[in-house]
Amino acid sequence: MHPILFSIGPVAIHSYGLMLGLAFLATMYLSSRRASIFDLSGERVSNLIILFLVSGIVGARIAYVLANMSLFLDSPLEILMINKGGLIFYGGLIFASVAGIVYAMVTRLAILDTADLMAPFIALGHSIGRVGCFFNGCCYGRPTDSFLGVCFPDTLVRVYPTQLFSSAGLLAIFFLLFFFQSRRRFKGEIISLYFILYGAFRFLIEFLRGDSAEVLLGFTSAQIISIIFVAVGIILFVLMKRVKR
Repeated sequence: MHPILFSIGPVAIHSYGLMLGLAFLATMYLSSRRASIFDLSGERVSNLIILFLVSGIVGARIAYVLANMSLFLDSPLEILMINKGGLIFYGGLIFASVAGIVYAMVTRLAILDTADLMAPFIALGHSIGRVGCFFNGCCYGRPTDSFLGVCFPDTLVRVYPTQLFSSAGLLAIFFLLFFFQSRRRFKGEIISLYFILYGAFRFLIEFLRGDSAEVLLGFTSAQIISIIFVAVGIILFVLMKRVKR
Protein backbone atom coordinates (compact mmCIF):
# COMPACT_ATOMS: atom_id res chain seq x y z
CA MET A 1 0.00 0.00 0.00
CA HIS A 2 1.57 3.25 -1.18
CA PRO A 3 -1.04 6.05 -1.10
CA ILE A 4 1.76 8.61 -1.42
CA LEU A 5 4.43 7.68 -3.95
CA PHE A 6 6.77 10.59 -3.24
CA SER A 7 6.81 14.25 -2.27
CA ILE A 8 8.23 17.30 -4.00
CA GLY A 9 8.71 19.78 -1.20
CA PRO A 10 5.31 20.30 0.45
CA VAL A 11 3.49 18.68 -2.49
CA ALA A 12 2.64 14.98 -2.06
CA ILE A 13 2.12 12.88 -5.20
CA HIS A 14 -0.72 10.46 -4.45
CA SER A 15 -0.68 7.16 -6.32
CA TYR A 16 -4.46 7.22 -6.83
CA GLY A 17 -4.38 10.68 -8.43
CA LEU A 18 -1.38 9.76 -10.56
CA MET A 19 -3.13 6.67 -11.93
CA LEU A 20 -6.24 8.71 -12.71
CA GLY A 21 -4.04 11.14 -14.63
CA LEU A 22 -2.38 8.34 -16.58
CA ALA A 23 -5.78 6.81 -17.35
CA PHE A 24 -7.01 10.16 -18.67
CA LEU A 25 -3.95 10.72 -20.87
CA ALA A 26 -4.05 7.19 -22.30
CA THR A 27 -7.77 7.44 -23.04
CA MET A 28 -7.47 10.85 -24.70
CA TYR A 29 -4.46 9.96 -26.85
CA LEU A 30 -5.67 6.58 -28.08
CA SER A 31 -9.30 7.50 -28.72
CA SER A 32 -8.45 10.71 -30.58
CA ARG A 33 -6.00 8.73 -32.75
CA ARG A 34 -8.69 6.11 -33.39
CA ALA A 35 -11.51 8.55 -34.14
CA SER A 36 -10.93 8.50 -37.90
CA ILE A 37 -12.17 4.92 -38.33
CA PHE A 38 -15.66 6.20 -37.44
CA ASP A 39 -15.25 9.48 -39.36
CA LEU A 40 -15.27 11.45 -36.11
CA SER A 41 -13.36 14.63 -35.34
CA GLY A 42 -10.33 13.92 -33.16
CA GLU A 43 -10.57 17.42 -31.67
CA ARG A 44 -14.21 16.97 -30.67
CA VAL A 45 -13.43 13.57 -29.22
CA SER A 46 -10.62 15.10 -27.13
CA ASN A 47 -13.01 17.75 -25.84
CA LEU A 48 -15.51 15.03 -25.05
CA ILE A 49 -12.91 13.12 -23.02
CA ILE A 50 -12.15 16.23 -20.96
CA LEU A 51 -15.88 16.50 -20.28
CA PHE A 52 -15.94 12.80 -19.39
CA LEU A 53 -13.09 13.28 -16.94
CA VAL A 54 -14.65 16.21 -15.11
CA SER A 55 -18.23 14.93 -15.07
CA GLY A 56 -17.11 11.36 -14.33
CA ILE A 57 -15.09 12.36 -11.28
CA VAL A 58 -17.92 14.57 -10.02
CA GLY A 59 -20.50 11.81 -10.50
CA ALA A 60 -18.27 9.13 -8.98
CA ARG A 61 -17.55 11.32 -5.95
CA ILE A 62 -21.21 12.22 -5.45
CA ALA A 63 -22.13 8.53 -5.54
CA TYR A 64 -19.40 7.69 -3.01
CA VAL A 65 -20.40 10.50 -0.65
CA LEU A 66 -24.07 9.52 -0.79
CA ALA A 67 -23.17 5.88 -0.09
CA ASN A 68 -20.87 6.83 2.80
CA MET A 69 -22.51 9.95 4.18
CA SER A 70 -21.62 9.12 7.79
CA LEU A 71 -17.91 9.47 6.98
CA PHE A 72 -18.29 13.12 6.01
CA LEU A 73 -20.68 14.48 8.63
CA ASP A 74 -17.91 15.59 10.97
CA SER A 75 -15.45 16.61 8.23
CA PRO A 76 -17.42 17.88 5.21
CA LEU A 77 -14.27 19.31 3.58
CA GLU A 78 -13.08 15.72 3.11
CA ILE A 79 -15.65 15.52 0.31
CA LEU A 80 -13.27 17.51 -1.90
CA MET A 81 -10.20 15.33 -1.24
CA ILE A 82 -10.60 12.90 -4.15
CA ASN A 83 -6.83 12.48 -4.42
CA LYS A 84 -7.08 10.05 -1.52
CA GLY A 85 -9.61 7.85 -3.30
CA GLY A 86 -13.31 7.42 -2.74
CA LEU A 87 -15.01 7.15 -6.13
CA ILE A 88 -17.79 4.83 -7.27
CA PHE A 89 -17.29 3.92 -10.91
CA TYR A 90 -20.93 3.35 -11.81
CA GLY A 91 -21.85 6.80 -10.50
CA GLY A 92 -19.13 8.36 -12.63
CA LEU A 93 -20.04 6.34 -15.73
CA ILE A 94 -23.72 7.27 -15.54
CA PHE A 95 -22.99 10.95 -14.86
CA ALA A 96 -20.39 11.13 -17.64
CA SER A 97 -22.66 9.29 -20.09
CA VAL A 98 -25.46 11.83 -19.62
CA ALA A 99 -23.00 14.72 -20.05
CA GLY A 100 -21.50 13.02 -23.11
CA ILE A 101 -24.87 12.49 -24.77
CA VAL A 102 -25.78 16.14 -24.27
CA TYR A 103 -22.40 17.21 -25.69
CA ALA A 104 -22.78 14.90 -28.69
CA MET A 105 -26.24 16.28 -29.44
CA VAL A 106 -25.06 19.89 -29.20
CA THR A 107 -21.94 19.35 -31.34
CA ARG A 108 -23.66 16.92 -33.74
CA LEU A 109 -21.39 14.00 -32.91
CA ALA A 110 -22.93 10.65 -33.90
CA ILE A 111 -23.83 9.21 -30.49
CA LEU A 112 -23.54 5.50 -31.31
CA ASP A 113 -20.33 5.96 -33.29
CA THR A 114 -18.85 7.95 -30.43
CA ALA A 115 -19.95 5.36 -27.89
CA ASP A 116 -18.45 2.55 -29.96
CA LEU A 117 -15.21 4.52 -30.22
CA MET A 118 -14.98 5.23 -26.49
CA ALA A 119 -16.02 1.83 -25.10
CA PRO A 120 -12.63 0.05 -25.26
CA PHE A 121 -10.78 3.04 -23.86
CA ILE A 122 -13.19 3.41 -20.97
CA ALA A 123 -12.24 -0.13 -20.02
CA LEU A 124 -8.52 0.67 -20.43
CA GLY A 125 -8.73 3.82 -18.31
CA HIS A 126 -10.70 1.96 -15.66
CA SER A 127 -8.05 -0.77 -15.65
CA ILE A 128 -5.30 1.78 -14.99
CA GLY A 129 -7.41 3.41 -12.29
CA ARG A 130 -7.81 0.10 -10.47
CA VAL A 131 -4.04 -0.08 -10.06
CA GLY A 132 -4.39 3.23 -8.22
CA CYS A 133 -7.01 1.60 -5.98
CA PHE A 134 -4.51 -1.13 -5.11
CA PHE A 135 -1.79 1.37 -4.16
CA ASN A 136 -4.36 3.37 -2.20
CA GLY A 137 -5.68 0.33 -0.32
CA CYS A 138 -9.34 0.84 -1.21
CA CYS A 139 -11.77 -1.53 -2.99
CA TYR A 140 -10.14 -4.53 -1.31
CA GLY A 141 -11.45 -8.09 -1.24
CA ARG A 142 -12.71 -10.57 1.32
CA PRO A 143 -10.36 -12.26 3.83
CA THR A 144 -8.55 -15.30 2.44
CA ASP A 145 -5.85 -17.79 3.36
CA SER A 146 -4.89 -18.11 -0.31
CA PHE A 147 -1.36 -17.35 -1.45
CA LEU A 148 -2.96 -14.62 -3.54
CA GLY A 149 -3.95 -12.70 -0.42
CA VAL A 150 -2.37 -9.38 0.54
CA CYS A 151 -2.58 -7.36 3.73
CA PHE A 152 -3.62 -3.70 3.85
CA PRO A 153 -3.37 -1.59 7.04
CA ASP A 154 -7.15 -1.01 7.05
CA THR A 155 -7.96 -4.72 6.79
CA LEU A 156 -5.40 -6.18 9.27
CA VAL A 157 -5.86 -9.61 7.63
CA ARG A 158 -4.95 -11.09 4.27
CA VAL A 159 -7.56 -10.27 1.63
CA TYR A 160 -8.06 -10.87 -2.07
CA PRO A 161 -6.43 -8.11 -4.18
CA THR A 162 -9.66 -7.51 -6.06
CA GLN A 163 -8.23 -4.26 -7.40
CA LEU A 164 -5.66 -6.22 -9.41
CA PHE A 165 -8.23 -8.84 -10.44
CA SER A 166 -10.43 -6.01 -11.70
CA SER A 167 -7.53 -4.34 -13.50
CA ALA A 168 -6.64 -7.58 -15.30
CA GLY A 169 -10.26 -8.27 -16.25
CA LEU A 170 -10.77 -4.76 -17.57
CA LEU A 171 -7.58 -4.99 -19.58
CA ALA A 172 -8.90 -8.20 -21.18
CA ILE A 173 -12.18 -6.42 -21.98
CA PHE A 174 -10.19 -3.58 -23.56
CA PHE A 175 -8.27 -5.91 -25.87
CA LEU A 176 -11.43 -7.78 -26.84
CA LEU A 177 -13.40 -4.62 -27.64
CA PHE A 178 -10.43 -3.08 -29.43
CA PHE A 179 -10.18 -6.18 -31.63
CA PHE A 180 -13.86 -6.02 -32.60
CA GLN A 181 -13.94 -2.23 -32.95
CA SER A 182 -12.62 -2.14 -36.52
CA ARG A 183 -14.73 -5.19 -37.33
CA ARG A 184 -18.07 -3.99 -36.01
CA ARG A 185 -21.10 -5.12 -37.97
CA PHE A 186 -23.55 -2.42 -36.87
CA LYS A 187 -23.63 0.81 -34.90
CA GLY A 188 -23.91 0.30 -31.16
CA GLU A 189 -22.29 -3.16 -31.22
CA ILE A 190 -19.13 -2.24 -29.28
CA ILE A 191 -20.84 -0.23 -26.54
CA SER A 192 -23.40 -3.04 -26.19
CA LEU A 193 -20.61 -5.56 -25.70
CA TYR A 194 -19.00 -3.25 -23.15
CA PHE A 195 -22.19 -3.11 -21.10
CA ILE A 196 -22.55 -6.89 -21.23
CA LEU A 197 -18.92 -7.79 -20.56
CA TYR A 198 -18.24 -5.25 -17.84
CA GLY A 199 -21.61 -5.77 -16.16
CA ALA A 200 -21.09 -9.55 -16.02
CA PHE A 201 -17.48 -9.21 -14.84
CA ARG A 202 -18.33 -6.66 -12.14
CA PHE A 203 -21.21 -8.85 -10.92
CA LEU A 204 -18.79 -11.75 -10.43
CA ILE A 205 -15.92 -9.78 -8.89
CA GLU A 206 -18.30 -8.37 -6.27
CA PHE A 207 -18.48 -11.82 -4.67
CA LEU A 208 -14.82 -11.36 -3.74
CA ARG A 209 -15.12 -7.75 -2.57
CA GLY A 210 -14.79 -7.15 1.15
CA ASP A 211 -15.94 -3.53 1.24
CA SER A 212 -19.37 -3.88 -0.41
CA ALA A 213 -22.47 -4.26 1.73
CA GLU A 214 -25.40 -6.42 0.64
CA VAL A 215 -28.51 -4.34 0.02
CA LEU A 216 -31.08 -6.63 -1.64
CA LEU A 217 -31.49 -10.41 -1.78
CA GLY A 218 -27.87 -10.89 -0.81
CA PHE A 219 -26.62 -8.72 -3.67
CA THR A 220 -24.60 -5.51 -3.39
CA SER A 221 -25.71 -2.27 -5.03
CA ALA A 222 -22.96 -2.72 -7.64
CA GLN A 223 -24.30 -6.16 -8.52
CA ILE A 224 -27.81 -4.82 -8.97
CA ILE A 225 -26.52 -2.08 -11.27
CA SER A 226 -24.42 -4.71 -13.08
CA ILE A 227 -27.55 -6.73 -13.83
CA ILE A 228 -29.16 -3.59 -15.26
CA PHE A 229 -26.07 -2.93 -17.38
CA VAL A 230 -26.10 -6.45 -18.82
CA ALA A 231 -29.82 -6.15 -19.60
CA VAL A 232 -29.33 -2.76 -21.28
CA GLY A 233 -26.41 -4.15 -23.28
CA ILE A 234 -28.41 -7.14 -24.52
CA ILE A 235 -31.43 -5.01 -25.43
CA LEU A 236 -29.26 -2.46 -27.26
CA PHE A 237 -27.39 -5.21 -29.10
CA VAL A 238 -30.59 -6.88 -30.31
CA LEU A 239 -32.27 -3.60 -31.29
CA MET A 240 -29.30 -2.23 -33.21
CA LYS A 241 -28.77 -5.53 -35.00
CA ARG A 242 -32.42 -5.54 -36.09
CA VAL A 243 -32.17 -1.90 -37.22
CA LYS A 244 -29.22 -2.80 -39.47
CA ARG A 245 -31.18 -5.67 -41.00
